[in-house]
Amino acid sequence: GIVLSQLRRPGAPLIIGGLMSNMDMLTTVYSYGSPEMALLSAAYTQITKWLEVPMYETAGCSDSKIFDEQAAMEATINISTAALTGGNMIHDVGYLEQGLTSSMEMMVASNEIIDMVKRIMRGIPVTDDDLALDVMAEVGPGGHFLDHDHTFDRFRTDIWQPQLINRKNWEDWTADGSKSYGDRVRERVIEILETETEPLLDDAMYKELLRICELADERHKGEELDVAMFV
Repeated sequence: GIVLSQLRRPGAPLIIGGLMSNMDMLTTVYSYGSPEMALLSAAYTQITKWLEVPMYETAGCSDSKIFDEQAAMEATINISTAALTGGNMIHDVGYLEQGLTSSMEMMVASNEIIDMVKRIMRGIPVTDDDLALDVMAEVGPGGHFLDHDHTFDRFRTDIWQPQLINRKNWEDWTADGSKSYGDRVRERVIEILETETEPLLDDAMYKELLRICELADERHKGEELDVAMFV
């Protein structure tokens, strides 16, 4: 693909993609949730970094047929691996059944998984302000930090807050209906479908995309696709 695109238009910007995984020898399916897919994606990412070419890889997907515990587990593993290996663009988020089924529940759950993994990737900053040795000395033994300005300035941004994961105690969780994670995900899907009706693209973005498409149409007007160049 890289060679063909550069032969056709030298210097054209591109992003390379490749999905590699193993065939399950028992079911003969091409696995989307196996650890081998994560490993092969990591190796592929290293190659593209050596080539200095941006790449996309696959994550947020599963071999499960429905959004369930297996789907959430496999998505968490391949999203985490994709983040650690450093791909430029992650796609196939929300895919089940080896990419044959798209699940809105899986998309919503993966969104929270991605947000959690992004927090991990931010790491722990080590600066004088973050270490706050002066605050420790000020509070001293027997004191607490809950009402200190240093805590108020940071607890909303430094401590990740989930939207769907439940951290309530048993009594509060029961009083709230004893909803499972799957229940909360499905409720969020319904909420999005019923309330978030605004288009994802604003007018300016839509017009710019339309302009790019029209420019490409004009540039290649009258050209015929030479099938031989792909053989």
